[in-house]
Parts: sequence; structure tokens; C-alpha cells
Amino acid sequence: MKQFKQFFVILMVFALALPLLVACGDPANTVSLGTSSAESSEVSLPEEEIHVDIPPEVKDLEGREINVLCWDWSAGSASIIGFTGEIISNAEGEPSRVDVAKKAVIDAVETAYNVTIGGEVTNKSSFSSDVKNMVTGGTYDYDLVFTGAGGAQDYAVNGATMDLKTIKTINLQNSWWDQNCVSDVSIGGRLFWVCGDINTYDNLGTWCVLFNKNLKTDLGIADDFYQKAKDGQWTLDYFMEICQGVTTDLNGDGQDEFDQWACGTEKFNVFAQVVGGGLHAISKDENDIPYLTIENATERTYAALDKIINFYLSEEVMVANGGKYDGKGYSNVWEATVHKAFIEGRELFYICGLINVAGFRNMEDEFGILPMPKTFADQESYYHTVSAGNSSYLMIPYGVPNVEDLGLVVEALAMKSQEMVTPEFYEMQLKGRDTRDDESAEMLDLIFSTRSFDLAPIFNWGGIMDCFYTLDTNYASRFESLADGIKLAMESCVENFDSYVDPIPQ
Repeated sequence: MKQFKQFFVILMVFALALPLLVACGDPANTVSLGTSSAESSEVSLPEEEIHVDIPPEVKDLEGREINVLCWDWSAGSASIIGFTGEIISNAEGEPSRVDVAKKAVIDAVETAYNVTIGGEVTNKSSFSSDVKNMVTGGTYDYDLVFTGAGGAQDYAVNGATMDLKTIKTINLQNSWWDQNCVSDVSIGGRLFWVCGDINTYDNLGTWCVLFNKNLKTDLGIADDFYQKAKDGQWTLDYFMEICQGVTTDLNGDGQDEFDQWACGTEKFNVFAQVVGGGLHAISKDENDIPYLTIENATERTYAALDKIINFYLSEEVMVANGGKYDGKGYSNVWEATVHKAFIEGRELFYICGLINVAGFRNMEDEFGILPMPKTFADQESYYHTVSAGNSSYLMIPYGVPNVEDLGLVVEALAMKSQEMVTPEFYEMQLKGRDTRDDESAEMLDLIFSTRSFDLAPIFNWGGIMDCFYTLDTNYASRFESLADGIKLAMESCVENFDSYVDPIPQ
């Protein structure tokens, strides 16, 4: 999990780390990348165990060109704005402070390692095939690829991406890598994609709840939602209670997308709210091998699904892609229904990714950001899913030449991004530009500290996500009918990895 509250490393830690920043050779001719603050961790460690980040060695790479290929999530979308790329930027006009920081990171790393860093941010239809063809053809036009986890798993299954754990110069224990991602998305001890401070769009792919403050006041709701969240009382039962009676037929022709709604959502959010109950669809055993969670947590998973699906089928909830608004000619049913209703002040709650927040910057009404409600009141923590598609993950194409040298540059980019990009993105952009109150900024800290990654939406083994996306209460029969296929698909995937992936160094 990427942590954002940094603290200064004590002098002795700095003294221990400093030699690792110096290139081999004549000290007078070495180049320093500078230091990066270590970060506190939410993970409970034994008192005697203190993690210290290990900066990468600095090495002259003799003018190597490093090319980045990044998917453009904002292309063609009216609601996803402001994304300009990972590491590189396709920003036009006056650059944002985040883009200025990204450029500073590139400049520092290029100077330290004697490399040039460039690439493209694109949504070209050949994106996936270009990567796979590059690997099979041995052309290696790109060294680093940023894409959604769904795309990354396609490369992994086809042997087109490296197991990052085999690259000795990448230290995945360093705080600039999201530790929840490192542990949650590995399979059999192998890790094919990752996110951390080197990414920004992984943050925007984190799910949350937005609420319209003006509509809340107009409805006479006096409760302080922020305080409820801080007190651990922001539960799904409370959320559903608040939603009662909010939906109103404004135009007198029955409930449609132009009315007032208590909650706007989509089918993916059934899964997101199951995760909000501290559950996974796919879990892993002590050997890091995936298994179907419901086999060990049947009662709690079914209880979560029963509560959530019945709520989504109620009169209080508008489900963008639930089928009701299909066939109306909308090029983007989300933007035409739940997104539009929130902008126009006709929706109290909107369950969505943080990708949407920038699009509400010029909204007339005031809005706030809240965590996903606890699905069960007895939970000790909130939990937040990270989208597989609308989120950025780093992968390295299989067979890239001199990959250990590339790993040094990757580590340096991640370390310097933690120091220079993350503060700008998190403190200035998300907290400053896109939120409108201090409480929402505080909620972001809570949300990011409780992120959870799941293999189910990434691989969709045996069609497992259909168990969540189908809006009826026959979920038990769906799981039962799909279980054998899900398990077979998982086993096949693991065997496939075993058949071609280089053995992990011991």
C-alpha cells in the first residue's frame, strides 16, 4: 500500500544509505540522485524490526534510451480529465505542478544515469498487440509499459511480461512500492505488475463515495457524515437508512435518469462493496496460490451480497449499466445517468472512482468525499478496492535487454517520484485542487491507507465476476455453477506461469 505521510530519516539511517547513492569509480566524478524520505507503514511489524529503504546504485548507462508506453485513460472521456501520463507527460499548454514534478524526476534520473527517457501516452487500438509483437519479435521498442491490470494479465498469461521479483535491482520492499499491491497481486511468489509512487493513476482508480452537500442540507439531514466515518460508524446499514425516501420522481413520468436519486452506482460496485466488507473474491494460501474465497467464507460473502444486491434493486438506487438505460442511444451510459445526476445536484451519493473527482471541479453544488461504508458493523477497518481497468500498473516486457540496468532506473524513478511527484499529486492536486474541504482531505488519508487488491477482476477466472455483476439474488446458484470452472481456470493459469517463467532466484 502506498503511504503518503512521510517522515525524515534519522541521521544514522541517512549515513547508512548514502554510500549506496554513489557510483563506482572516482568519487570526484560520481553523480548523486539525492535522498528520499523513508515512509511510515500501516503494516504491523515486530517492535525490533525497522524497515529502511535501500536507494539504487547509480551507474553510467552510456546514453541508453528508455522508452515508456502508457495507456491514455482520459482519451474520449468527458468525465475523466487531467490524466497526462505516468513518468512522461502529454500535457498541452501550461503544465500542472504534477507535470513539472514529473519532468524534474526525469531530469534528475537522466543526469544521474546518463540515459534519455521518452515515450508516448496513447489509446491506440494496437496497444496490446504492439507489446506482445514486440516481445515475440525481439524489437523492444518500449522498456516500460503502464496499463490496466486487465491488460497486464493478458501479457502475463502470454509470457510477455517479466516477473519483477527476478530483477535483482528492483527492491519491492522499498516504501515507494505499494506493499498491498506487492502482496495481493502476486501469484506463486511471482509478481508481473505493480504500482507505487512511480504511478499516479493507481490512486485515481481507488473507489470511494461522493456526497452532495447542498442536497444533504435541502433534505434536512443533520448528521455529520465525516464524523460518522471517523467514529467507525459509517456502515452500509446506516448508509441505506439515510437513502430511504430520497429518490423522487421530478418529472412525473416514473423513475428515470432525470429524477432525484439517493444513490448512483454501477454493477462493478457490488463487488467493490463486498470488498468493503473486508472480503476478497479470490484469496491466496500460504504458498501464494489463489483459491475461491467463498469456499472458506460462504456465509459472510452471501450475507454481503444479499444486503448489497437487494439495496441495488431498491427504488433508491440508479444503476448506470443495470440495463434500464440501454437502448437510449447514450455513447456513455455512466456519464448520461449517474454522473450527470450528481453534477446537476439530483443525486445524494455517488459510488465511483477518484478518477471522477476532477470532473466535478466546476460543479455548482458543494460535494465531499467519504470512504466506502463498512459492509458489516463489526468490521475493525474500512476497505477500498482498486480498479483493474481504471487504474495504472507498471510492467516490464519480457526479455528487455540489460534488464538489471533498467531496474536501477526504475527504482530511481520510483524513489524520486515519491520525493517529488507524490506530494504534488496527493497534497496539491487531490487534496488541494480537487477537494473542497479539509474533512475530505482527511478522508483521502483513510481511504488510501485501507486499499485492497483482488485477483478476481484482473483475471476473471471462469467468469467469476458474473457472480457479482448479475443483479438478482440467485448468487448462491451462480457460485455453485461456476465454482469448478473458476478453480480449473486458476489452476491452469498457475501451471501456465510455471511452464515458462524463469525460476525465482533463491
